[in-house]
Amino acid sequence: MSDQDRAKRPATLRRQPIAANADRQISRVLGCILCSFAVFAIWPGIDLRVSGAFHDPGTGFAIDGNRLTEALRLAIWNLAILLCVAAAVGTLLGMAGRTFVLPTRAWAFILALYVLGPGLLVEMVTKPLWGRARPAQVAEFGGSHPFSPPNELVELCARNCSFVSGEVAGATVTAVALMLLRFHLKPRLSKGAAALLLAVAWCLPPVVALQRIAAGRHFLSDTIFAVLFTLLLALALSMVLRPLSRQTHWARRTAAAARANRG
Repeated sequence: MSDQDRAKRPATLRRQPIAANADRQISRVLGCILCSFAVFAIWPGIDLRVSGAFHDPGTGFAIDGNRLTEALRLAIWNLAILLCVAAAVGTLLGMAGRTFVLPTRAWAFILALYVLGPGLLVEMVTKPLWGRARPAQVAEFGGSHPFSPPNELVELCARNCSFVSGEVAGATVTAVALMLLRFHLKPRLSKGAAALLLAVAWCLPPVVALQRIAAGRHFLSDTIFAVLFTLLLALALSMVLRPLSRQTHWARRTAAAARANRG
């Protein structure tokens, strides 16, 4: 199909494959969420077993306070902040009619995902609603609070609770942002740079999840649901903002071709 043919297609037809694919992905993520809740409801001891693998009754959790892992955690956190600021700048410049690295809709998507995911969904909804104590705070690991599975709403803490992990949610948003960067910049990237971006994006959520579990800050379920909730939000936002859309790209190429023909 030529560039002109793509540009002439009705907008509704161009959007249908994207919307249909997002619908399928949302259904799959919802299915994973329901299955995960069922698994942890039937076998709530999974969380204790996984956290227990990193806990010693005499010394506590394996990497709690470890300088190397804390430095890695801080580096990933700073990367998230950097991308969030870049998304804000890119969105503002786009509103002013200027393009900054990515299309405006892609920057707006990344900014909205950071604000609505780790910011709103995690800190203002799930943490206070579930009220779940962190691993280091439960009786099984030397704390004073009882353990609660993720399918129970309790009032064991008032703020900064365990369910879900804000840092894993942030790492998931950062991974999505890196994938968007790779998608839009791939024609200008070397194969090595594109492969590196892909590898970093895939590794970020599990690396952060492992660090939070081994440090006694989160249960396994806190990290799994952080990823799933964030992906669900990302898919829902993608249906509105369409960050992968190349409609503007095709329109610009068509306009350039038309000018060349006129010349």
